[in-house]
Amino acid sequence: MIIALLRLMRLYYTIPIAGGLLVILAYATAGNFGLVGVDGLAAALSLGCVIAATYVLNDICDVPADRVNRPCGVVVGTRIRLAAAMSCSSVLFVGGLAAAAACNVRFLAVMAGVCVLAVFYDLYSKRIGLFKVIVVAVLMTALYPLAFAAVLPVDSPRLRALYIFPVWLFLSAVSYEMLKDVRDAEGDTAVSARSIGRYSRRAGFLTAARMIAVAAGAVSPLPALLGYCGGIYLATSVVAAGLMIASVFCGPRLAIAFIYVQVFVVTVGSLVDLLVLGP
Repeated sequence: MIIALLRLMRLYYTIPIAGGLLVILAYATAGNFGLVGVDGLAAALSLGCVIAATYVLNDICDVPADRVNRPCGVVVGTRIRLAAAMSCSSVLFVGGLAAAAACNVRFLAVMAGVCVLAVFYDLYSKRIGLFKVIVVAVLMTALYPLAFAAVLPVDSPRLRALYIFPVWLFLSAVSYEMLKDVRDAEGDTAVSARSIGRYSRRAGFLTAARMIAVAAGAVSPLPALLGYCGGIYLATSVVAAGLMIASVFCGPRLAIAFIYVQVFVVTVGSLVDLLVLGP
């Protein structure tokens, strides 16, 4: 059962995203990790718990669609009981809010809003059509308001980069989610006539997802080109942009992997740039 729970928690998403918050906190404090401190660690723990809880609840809600799209990948009701999965999700949400409270009141308030939006998404994603993509992108981009709520920002060029990164991440998340919707169109359509499946089956939908991916790649080098980041970040952002361009020529499954990798490349590149070149 433990292995099944870990699978539901999507640690390959949960851990990198929580780590990404720490990178954003480092940028917000101009590389002063002392200012990140215990509050930053509590914020990352809170985010990790909430993300994991959201994924578990999502798998619970998506069982009917997953039986169509990935019948061998259904975990809830096969490898783990529904009640156990519900309990796991609830405990993780509560733990995430408790860790948020240990950070500060501002962070708790923003995280509570993120939890509400995440639960709304899990419960209604198959019934809100195109709005589903926007909700996912907003949840991903919430990393930035969460960071500003967790610590007091320090004015520096690195801080100014944090006003560009959300645009890049929003576009990346939109293209990523749209490509997933193309892949999962059959199950989404089978579950609800109001799902995004009625749009994602159209050829223009895939084209739009690819163009948005290219736009995200074009935005990624801007922090370096504007002087907010250094040469290390510029090099990694060029690699990331190349991955986004390459995704245009792939099927949805491989393109999804390319976008995931480019988010990882940009995050690591921005951290190394800060550590090596300083604020």
